[in-house]
Amino acid sequence: MTNPNPNPFQQVADFVAKMNEAYRELELNKLMTEIEDFNNRNYKEVAIDVALATGDREAFNKLVGSE
Repeated sequence: MTNPNPNPFQQVADFVAKMNEAYRELELNKLMTEIEDFNNRNYKEVAIDVALATGDREAFNKLVGSE
């Protein structure tokens, strides 16, 4: 026999679970964006260091935007 009185808070619990999932996804996207930005900054800094260390003036100028 089915329970004639289902949990009245089940819809609220389902809604809260979906909101938590959406929040986690939003935070994960934010974290991935921060990681990508960090990697891009570090890549450029390392490329500049390599250009300076090797004396590649053309590469250095392209990286820093002055030619």
